[in-house]
Amino acid sequence: MPSADTDARPAKRTRTDAPHRLGERDVGLLEYIHADWRPLHAILKQRYTDFLVHEIDLGGHVTRITSLAPPTDLFVPAEAAPGQWEDLAPYFDAVDALKALAADADAAPVDSRALPDKADRTRVHQLIRELAGATLQSEAATLGDGTPAIRVARRSADARARPRDDPRSEAVAAPPYIHFTLQKTNRDSQEALQWLARFLKLDSRGRASAANQLSVAGTKDKRAVTVQRVALQRGRRTAMDVWNMINHIGQPVSSAPGETRRRTRELALTTRAERGLRIAHLAYASAPLQLGDLKGNQFTITLRDVRWADESAADVPSLTAALTQQVAQMEEHGFLNYFGMQRFGTGQVSTHAVGLAVLRGDYAEAVRLVLQAPADEAPADEGAPPAVAAVRAAQAAVAARDYREAYRLYPKTCVAERAVLEKMCSPHWSPNDALGAFQHIPRSLRLMYVHAYQSYLWNRLVSERVRRHGARAPVAGDMIEKDGTHRVLTAEDAAHASIEQVVMPMPGAEVHLPEGWLADLYTAMLQADGLTPLSLASSRQPEYRLKGAFRRMVQKPAGMTCSFLRYDDPDAPLCATDEDALLHSEALPAASDAAPYLALQLVFQLPPSSYATVLLRELLRTDTSAHAHKALTKQAQDARAAA
Repeated sequence: MPSADTDARPAKRTRTDAPHRLGERDVGLLEYIHADWRPLHAILKQRYTDFLVHEIDLGGHVTRITSLAPPTDLFVPAEAAPGQWEDLAPYFDAVDALKALAADADAAPVDSRALPDKADRTRVHQLIRELAGATLQSEAATLGDGTPAIRVARRSADARARPRDDPRSEAVAAPPYIHFTLQKTNRDSQEALQWLARFLKLDSRGRASAANQLSVAGTKDKRAVTVQRVALQRGRRTAMDVWNMINHIGQPVSSAPGETRRRTRELALTTRAERGLRIAHLAYASAPLQLGDLKGNQFTITLRDVRWADESAADVPSLTAALTQQVAQMEEHGFLNYFGMQRFGTGQVSTHAVGLAVLRGDYAEAVRLVLQAPADEAPADEGAPPAVAAVRAAQAAVAARDYREAYRLYPKTCVAERAVLEKMCSPHWSPNDALGAFQHIPRSLRLMYVHAYQSYLWNRLVSERVRRHGARAPVAGDMIEKDGTHRVLTAEDAAHASIEQVVMPMPGAEVHLPEGWLADLYTAMLQADGLTPLSLASSRQPEYRLKGAFRRMVQKPAGMTCSFLRYDDPDAPLCATDEDALLHSEALPAASDAAPYLALQLVFQLPPSSYATVLLRELLRTDTSAHAHKALTKQAQDARAAA
C-alpha cells in the first residue's frame, strides 16, 4: 500500500479536446425497476426554475417564502414579575392600567397620583425603565391643580429600541440564534453560505469561523431554485440588522454619473434579491440547525419538450395517458434508491476515486486526482466561459509544477484545489508530504470524498443484486430492516417481506454480514478496489475510519402528482419561484392546446439523501448527468437556430 510520504507532485498529463465525461455507468447506476418503460426525450433544468426544491422541516411543514416583509416585533422583553409591578401601587391608582398600556399599543397614557416629592418621581421613572423600558416611557406632567406628577405613555416605534449595550436590549437579551428562510438560485449550499457570511461581515478567523456561525439542516442542489431554513449565531446582530445587511439596505447602487443612490427598503421589497439570495421569515431561536434536522424535500420539476425518445414529435393524448400511468406506478412501486450523479462531481475524475485513494492510504494519488478533477466544459475550439478558461490555465500550471501560478489562477470556487496548492506553496511544505497537502482541504470536503466511495460501492452492490434477482420482491439472503433492527431473510421469510424493507450495506467497520451471497459480493467488491472490511476501520487517520450503515434499496415518493402544459416559447418560464410569485415578476404562458411543445411537471416528496434526479432517471430512462441535459438543451437551441 503506498505510504503518505510518496512524492505528491502530480505527473504531467496529456490533455485532449474531448475528455471522458463522467456518466451514470461510471458510478454504478445500471439497473431499473420498470425495465419495460420506453425511453423519453425531455430537457431537465433548461431554466433554474425548472427544478424547485422546498425543504420539509421535522414537523412535516414545507418551507416556503410567503412574505418578503422585514422582521417586526420579534423580540418581547421578559415580563416583570407581578410583585415588581406592585412596586408602583403607591404612586398610581390602577397598576393594571399600566400593564395594559405595556401590552396594547393603542392604550391611552396613564397619569400617576400627585407626586410633590422629587424622590418619589425619581423612583417612578426608575421603576418604569426597569419594568417596561422597551415599550413605555415616563415624563414629567402636571395635574389639574398644578401638582407635579408622572405621565406614562407608549414609546414610538423609533424610540422603542434600547441602547445596544443595555442588557435588556434586543441586541443583547434576544436568544443567541436567528433562523431564517433562504431562497437561493444557481448556487450550491456552501457558496450561498459564503456569500451570506460576506454580507453579514462574519469573522472568518478563530474558532467562531464563518462556517461555524451559519448552519443548515441539509445541502441543496446548485442548478436549481431551493428554499430552506438557515441558522445564524448572531452575536449582537438583531433580526432587523440581518435583514438589512443581506438586503444591502443603505449600500450604494448603480446610478448616473455624479449621482449617489443607496439601496432602500422599498427597492429590496420590489426587486429580485442580490446574488440570487432572498431571505425571509426571520425568528430568534435558542439553538442552531444540525445536519439532518429535516424530514425531507418537496420537489417541483418541469421537464420540457417531452416526447418518446424514438419519435420526433409527441402524440400528445397517448403520451400524456402513458405518462400519467407511469407516474402512478412510480408512486406505487418506487425507484432504485441510487446515489445520484451530484454525489460524484462533474469532472473527469469522480469524487469516489479520490475517496478510494484516501482509503488506500495513497495520499499522493488523492492529491493528483484533486488537481486533475475539474473537467473541460467544452472542447477547446468552442471557447469556454472565463471560469472554465481559468481552470484550464491553472491545470496547465499544475502540470508545469508552477504551484504558485496555479493557486493564483484557480477560481475561488475551486476550494479543494486552492487548499492543496496553498499548502504546497508554503515554505514549510515538503514534496514528500502528500498527507499534509490533502489534509489542508476543509474537513467537510475531505470526508465528502470518502463518503462518495461508500456511495459508489453501494450503487454497484444494488446493481448487481438487481441484475441477479430483479427489483420487485425480496429473496433469500437479502438484508431487511424492521423496527430498527437488521436481519437476513431465509427463503420462508422472503415470502412475507416487502421490497421496501430490503437494505444494502454502505462499507464500514460496523457492517457485519452473515455468510451468504451478499457478504461474498460485498467482500469481493472491496477486494477488487484493494480494500478489505478490516482496512476500512484501520486508517491511520481516525476521521477516515468508516463506520458504515444500511440504506433502503427501493424508495417510494410521497404525494406524487403530474400535470401537463403546452407552450410556444421554448425558453418561457413554466413555474414561478416563491420570490417571483410575490413580486409578480414572471408571467407564465397561458394554456394552449395548439402549442407545439409539451412539458411535464412533477411534484413529489422524498426523504433526506434520496435523489430526485434518480427518480427522473427511472422515469426517463436516459442519462440524468448535468452535461447530458446541457447537451440536450444546446441541441434544441441549435435546431431552433437552424430552422
